[in-house]
Amino acid sequence: MTNHIQRSWLGGFMALSLMVPMTGMAQETPLAVDTMRLQAQRMVTTDTFFGTVQATAMVGLSYEARGCVVEVSEQAKRDRVATAGQVLVRLDGKRSLLALRTAESRLAELGAQIEERELDIVSAAADDKRRQQELDLTTAEYERNSTMLGRGLINETTMEGVERRFMEARFAADRAQEAIATARAAKRRAQIALEIGELELQTAQLSHDMLVLTAPIDGVLVGFETNVGDCVQEGERAAQIYAPSQKSVDVFILIRRLSASGPNGIAEGSEVRITRVNDQTCGGTITRFDTEADLENQFVKATIEVDETCAPGLFLNEAVEVEAMMGAGEDTFEIPTSALTGGDTVYLVNEDGLVLEEVAAEILQSGLSQTIARIPAASGRLLVSDARTGLAAGQTVSLE
Repeated sequence: MTNHIQRSWLGGFMALSLMVPMTGMAQETPLAVDTMRLQAQRMVTTDTFFGTVQATAMVGLSYEARGCVVEVSEQAKRDRVATAGQVLVRLDGKRSLLALRTAESRLAELGAQIEERELDIVSAAADDKRRQQELDLTTAEYERNSTMLGRGLINETTMEGVERRFMEARFAADRAQEAIATARAAKRRAQIALEIGELELQTAQLSHDMLVLTAPIDGVLVGFETNVGDCVQEGERAAQIYAPSQKSVDVFILIRRLSASGPNGIAEGSEVRITRVNDQTCGGTITRFDTEADLENQFVKATIEVDETCAPGLFLNEAVEVEAMMGAGEDTFEIPTSALTGGDTVYLVNEDGLVLEEVAAEILQSGLSQTIARIPAASGRLLVSDARTGLAAGQTVSLE
C-alpha cells in the first residue's frame, strides 16, 4: 500500500515538472527598437523664427530738376538691373544747354578782358619808364641852370621856364605810377569777374547735369516705371535701387530669450540659419536689436545680416524661416524628444551584444519634436529614438 502511494506521488510530481518549464532553460526574445546613429554637430538649432527679407540699404533715386523725359533706358527698365553711372532717364535739356553755352562764352570774354588789362599794365609800365627818363633829364637840366643862375650866367626868366619843365616832368612821372596802379587794379577786378564767370559756368554745368538721372551703384531697381514724355517735378522719386548682395531679415524675438544665460542665449553676433520654402539654406548673423519692444507681447525686432554669398538669390519680402544656432562640442547632439526617458536619460545600444545601456543626458534646449542634449562619449553610437515603456538597461534588442 505504501509503495503504491509513493509511486502515485512520484508520477504526479514528474507530470507537473513536464507542464512547468525550468527557469534555467528560459529563452529571452530580443525587442525590436528604432535607432539612429549619433553625429556630433558643430552648430545646433536652439530657436526658430519667421521673418521677411529686406534690402539692407535701399537708395532712393529722385529727379534734381523739373522737365519732360526725352530718353529712358529700356534695358534697365526691362531687366530691373543697373550699373553704377548708367544713364536711366534724361530730361529735355535745350534751355540748360543754351545757358551752358552762354556761360562758356561769358567766361571766354572775361578771359580776354584779363589779357587787355595785362596789356594796359605793360603800356603803363613803358610810359612810366619814359616819364622817368624825362624826369631824370629835366632834373639834370634844373641842377645845371640852378648853378648857372647862381653865377649870373642866366636870368630868372630862363630859370622859371626850366623849373616849369621840371615840375611837369615830375607830375608826369607821378601820373605814370598812378596809371600802373590803376591798370593792376583793373586786372584784379577782371580776375574776380573771371572767377565769378567760372562759378556761373559750373552752376550751368550742374544744372545741365541734373537733367540726367544715373544709377549711383550696381544694383537692382525697384519701382522704375518712367516713360518717355512724362513731365516730372524737382524732388519727385523716380525709383529705388539696392545692392543684391546686401540683404537682411527682420524677426521678432521674445525678450526673455535675449536675456537668457548660458550657451543658448541670443545676442548680437549670434549665427543663424535661414531656410527658404524650397529648403535652400543660407547663413546669417544677428547685427542689431531694436530699442523698443512690443508692449503687449514683449517681442523685440532683430535684424539679421544675410551672408553675401547667397543673398542675391533671395527675393525682397520673401518669407523665410530663421533658426538660431548654438556652437556645440563633440558631445552635443540634436535628438528626438521621444528618445528621452522620464529621468532625462537615453538608451544607447552596445553593438557588441546588442544590449541597452542607460546614459544620462544634459538637456540644453528642449522642444516638442527635437531636443538638444549633451551625451558624453556618444558620438557615432546608436541611440534608441523612442524610449518606450518597458525598456531597461541590460535588455537585449534587435535593430529594425
